Amino acid sequence: MSEVYEAAPPLAEITEDWQRLDRRTIFVAPLMPMLSVLGAVALIVVVRGWAKVSFWEPAITGGIAVALFIHSAWRWKTTRYRVTDTHVEMHSGVVTRKRRSVTRDRVRAVDISANVFHRVFGISVVTVGTGRHVSDAGDEIKLDSVSTVEVEHLRRMLMRRTTSGPLVQDGRLTKFTTEWLRYAPLTVIGFVAVLVAVGGLTQLGRTVGIKLWDTKFSHTIYDWYAREPLPLTILVTAAIVLVLSMILSVAVYAVIYWGFELTRRDGALHVQYGLLTKRSVAIEERRLRGVKVDEPLLLRAVGGAKVTAVATGLGKKKGEDEKWEVDANLLLPQAPHGEANRVVAEVLRVRPAPTEATLVKHPRAAARRLIMWSTLIFAVPAIVMGVLSAVDLTPDWIWEVLLVLVPVGVLYGIGEYHGLGHTLSGDFLVCREGVTPRVTVAVQRTGIVGWKIRQSFFQRRLRLITVGATVAAGSGAYYVRNANQDDGLSVADVAVPDLLAPFLERY
Repeated sequence: MSEVYEAAPPLAEITEDWQRLDRRTIFVAPLMPMLSVLGAVALIVVVRGWAKVSFWEPAITGGIAVALFIHSAWRWKTTRYRVTDTHVEMHSGVVTRKRRSVTRDRVRAVDISANVFHRVFGISVVTVGTGRHVSDAGDEIKLDSVSTVEVEHLRRMLMRRTTSGPLVQDGRLTKFTTEWLRYAPLTVIGFVAVLVAVGGLTQLGRTVGIKLWDTKFSHTIYDWYAREPLPLTILVTAAIVLVLSMILSVAVYAVIYWGFELTRRDGALHVQYGLLTKRSVAIEERRLRGVKVDEPLLLRAVGGAKVTAVATGLGKKKGEDEKWEVDANLLLPQAPHGEANRVVAEVLRVRPAPTEATLVKHPRAAARRLIMWSTLIFAVPAIVMGVLSAVDLTPDWIWEVLLVLVPVGVLYGIGEYHGLGHTLSGDFLVCREGVTPRVTVAVQRTGIVGWKIRQSFFQRRLRLITVGATVAAGSGAYYVRNANQDDGLSVADVAVPDLLAPFLERY
């Protein structure tokens, strides 16, 4: 918290006048689709040669460019918006007239994004929503585009709930460092990027009329796979995919999270990140109900974690021009576990962080239950293949190989048991569960509005219980699973006094 922001300038008076989007959007909006079209044309020229390019291909490209600019100018000309004392409104279109309105007291998110072209031209896209991200229901207004100079002023005006009082300036809580890049290969984002790249190349080949599978390179690869032993081809393929996944995961992580910064100002947590497309999200602290720390198996093995907010009106969304989901409640991407706990402490204004508290260990009966069920689940493939083998539908070796999953199931159950835990840490209920990932949640006790008590037949025999804290934020409920019956009910009773008491019988 070494950096301190200067005092915010006073907000301008609200005007009822209708305003237009920034004029520069006429030229910026068509650039991204135009690059895709020009890229496809360039590839056609490289593959076929300029001599084999017909008149119609550049003519169609020029027509598409003109149409895109006309559409962009028309949209700018017919779009108006205004911010009143009570509403945010937008009117657009002429043939099909669209009118959207969001009451200001329901505004929960004012998100800002700017791709490379937006940043060059000094404009940004502002999305005003209620947090539900259901634009068809009128819960979101997207202003594409607003001058970068006006963006922060607009967000402060919409997120501010009072017209008097000083704005809080607390400064930076964390900032991106290149050390975080070493955690990128331990996520699935690289493997997903490989699949996306292969699918994109295949689709591009079909678009420009290139049969990728009939090229000399493809035939060489196919002949090698047909000639070499199966174990060798599997190992080589796995190694290639692993290397590509690691390279792409680092690249994608850098593109998405480069410049990540979490700051506190104006009574809100501000998150901004992005190398090519700059994103900015504000989370009002009064809507914050807790935090969640995610530790996937591989990431946990090297001491990494990810932190997200448990807050009302937030969640994942996907914009019209987004290829990746934007996690609106992100507080820290994959980073060192120590940094994750430090961010939790800063965000919740509590030291030490509740997620570092010593948790109550669950009874051994929970271990027996988890190991039994996970072993049975992992044994299902071998059982199914064994039945099919008994009636001569599949060879015996398949179910024999699948038996290796049984000890994996045992280890998974043991891991689940060691992941269980809960405690009360000051004003927070802390609960932990899972293996892949292991999730630790710290929820404000004042934010708990109800309890979900579940106890199956087998849990009753073992005197175990699952207690869920209902919160009007995040996933809606956070569970203390397979706890001792008396301990689970006691924690719920102490966490929120008098809420559960009428339903308890004390002995």
